[in-house]
Amino acid sequence: MGLLRRGIEPTIGRLLDSAKVVVIEGGRSVGKTTLARRIATERAFETVFDLSDPADLAALEADAFRVLDASPGPVLIDEAQLIPDLTVAVKRLVDQSGRFGQVLLTGSSRIGRGALGGGDPLAGRAVRARLTSFTRSELAGTPSSTLADWWTGDPTLEPREAIDLLDLTEALVAGGLPPIALNPAAGTALRGALIEAYVEGVLTMNLAGSRVDRSRLAQTFRYLAANPGQILNISRAASELSMSADTFQRYLELCTTAFLLESVPAVRPNEHQSVTAHPRVFTSDVALAAWAADTSPERLVRQRALSGSLLENLVAHELLAQSAWSVAPARLMHWRDTRAGHEVDLVLRDGQGSYLAFEVKSASTVSISDARGLRAFAEAAGERLIRSFVVHTGRLVTQLDEHIWAVPVTALFEGGR
Repeated sequence: MGLLRRGIEPTIGRLLDSAKVVVIEGGRSVGKTTLARRIATERAFETVFDLSDPADLAALEADAFRVLDASPGPVLIDEAQLIPDLTVAVKRLVDQSGRFGQVLLTGSSRIGRGALGGGDPLAGRAVRARLTSFTRSELAGTPSSTLADWWTGDPTLEPREAIDLLDLTEALVAGGLPPIALNPAAGTALRGALIEAYVEGVLTMNLAGSRVDRSRLAQTFRYLAANPGQILNISRAASELSMSADTFQRYLELCTTAFLLESVPAVRPNEHQSVTAHPRVFTSDVALAAWAADTSPERLVRQRALSGSLLENLVAHELLAQSAWSVAPARLMHWRDTRAGHEVDLVLRDGQGSYLAFEVKSASTVSISDARGLRAFAEAAGERLIRSFVVHTGRLVTQLDEHIWAVPVTALFEGGR
């Protein structure tokens, strides 16, 4: 893993040049420590604290501000979420100087949010960068952002290499979590054991000091993970799990805070339309969904509905990851017009309110009929819609409409227009 470059590295460098504090957030074991230490080495950081080391943890727990103030900078603090009030000391430290790039923090939960009575001590001082599990291009050793090209120009009509069905199902089961994706010898049984231990470890770590029923939390996660992309009706889901809506909501928040699940909200481009407010829920890595659904590459060849849902989860992950590689990342959303019966699987909205829209089809050929939801969204979004895409499993790039393109899923993996 240490030899593989991450697509977000240049962005973090630019952020360190323009903000006092940079926070690298992301799930457990996605490579935050490896990435942060490489950046710290390349940028000649003077001090590194690893809070998984009991000595470093005890020193900063005793008097974080005093220790940090006496440490030459820049400073890297790994696993910063282990000290809930650490961000207060970091705030005091960076307020003493106007220098950029003073502190780099990493954490497997959302650092700083909730301190000081619900406020963020680092507000106005820190920027946050989301590190996901590996994308397909990162695993290939050539991280590249197709999205950056598609925001600015049309895709080329050059055919892409078709993805073999079994190769695709293998990718859906393996995902991008380093312990699984970087272990090519791992079969279905070993993957299952590794993921089960991973989920248990993440949930246990995020339950420290709480009274949450761990088995019920795990049940909630598996219920949501096994049906990736579902429109989430909290009342119905809570009823199916025989728990209160408040309890279900709390468990959902624990899973999203721990970066196990991604809650994708609905976008409302036209306030006069009837658009659902319910989010869609994906796993942070498609391997978690495949594990929760108890499937394998061989079974997925026959399980067309499930393989389609997992493919959508994989595309959602790619969009989320590549969006984070921009200094101003776009937000991942979805669209559904309940009155007219139209929907779009995934929508990216940038800071200026512009959109890219995506429909995902687990088929090798598509037609304009597969773009009905995209055409309806185009009417609702108007000039704010930059381009729309039907992502499929074939090899041809075709233009279906003035602003709608059919593109192979491999275009997201390989980079380039």
